[in-house]
Amino acid sequence: MLIDQKKYLRFVVYNLCFLQTPVFMGEEKDSFGDIKKFLLHLLGSNVFFLVVLSIFVIIALIYLYNRRKSMPELEVKLIGNDTWFVNRDDNKRVGIVVSVGLRNKSTSGIYIKDCKLSGYSPKENPGEISIEDLDGKQKFKLNLPLHKHYSKGQDFYIGPYASENLWFYYESRSMTMSNLIETPLCIKDSRKKRKSIRISIPRHAHQIAIYEQMSKIW
Repeated sequence: MLIDQKKYLRFVVYNLCFLQTPVFMGEEKDSFGDIKKFLLHLLGSNVFFLVVLSIFVIIALIYLYNRRKSMPELEVKLIGNDTWFVNRDDNKRVGIVVSVGLRNKSTSGIYIKDCKLSGYSPKENPGEISIEDLDGKQKFKLNLPLHKHYSKGQDFYIGPYASENLWFYYESRSMTMSNLIETPLCIKDSRKKRKSIRISIPRHAHQIAIYEQMSKIW
């Protein structure tokens, strides 16, 4: 009986040692080496070359298109003192006033055709913008800029090396309680070229004071 047990133990130990050989365990794979071979094969293939070339061509075309459509000769500066917005009480819309200083640095004139603010085209002169006080019994008339006003449909000409100050009026149905609007301003000319800048538009100081009074009461 003891002999049979010894034979059984020798049989188990022999099988365990045999199963540990590379034939049954399988050789350890070099994953990093396989990835390296794949990358080298990819870098040397024609497909990779064509993909890289296509990306460079697309980037170059986008750059040339933007350069052809841009107006580097037009300098645009925001006039902060005459730029603001309010929540209008009369039509429940946001009235936005934007004033800019334009300077033509080229030897040829520029015809302004449109000036979009986040997709909105400038409207006609509102004539008057008023906001109500805290009780709604008194109205405050806000001063509009004294620069030349521009609205969509007009052709405004800026001569060579000339400078002009313009203001635009926009309306939005999206009422906001934020005191600052950040949005792009895009000016287009008769050649379909454009000049874009990003501007910050603060809420009018009078309306901020009214809202601060309201917050203290609530």
